[in-house]
Amino acid sequence: MSFSGLLAPLTSLFGVRPGMNVHVQNPPEGFLDAFLPLPEGAALVADSKLGLDVQILFATTKPGLLDHLSRLIQKMSVLGSVWVCVPAQQDAYTPSEDFVRLAAVELGLTDTKKLMLNTEWNALKLQRKGSSPRPEKPLARA
Repeated sequence: MSFSGLLAPLTSLFGVRPGMNVHVQNPPEGFLDAFLPLPEGAALVADSKLGLDVQILFATTKPGLLDHLSRLIQKMSVLGSVWVCVPAQQDAYTPSEDFVRLAAVELGLTDTKKLMLNTEWNALKLQRKGSSPRPEKPLARA
């Protein structure tokens, strides 16, 4: 499977910028070779105390997607995102884009972008819902 021939580098398509913490879960063969090198200061990590800025999950089964997605959102930074990559050819066991969207809504996320990586994989960018990820100023007065 090839991830070459795209109009932009994979890191750019996934929104990876200098200084970001990035995590990739279950990558298919050849993906990391095409994804690397990362921009200066960006790091491929499993976890971060400050949260992960960009997470990329390759999901081939519905139960696997639900299990991994619920764990990945706990590791998100405040403005972070999770990219869920699903097979372009679906059957009863593989998650569809609509299945990903429904699972995301239940977890408080919404999809904001779609990528077609190659003939075998599509990706949806999931982010937290709401206009502001920061808490509003309290209304209580002293």
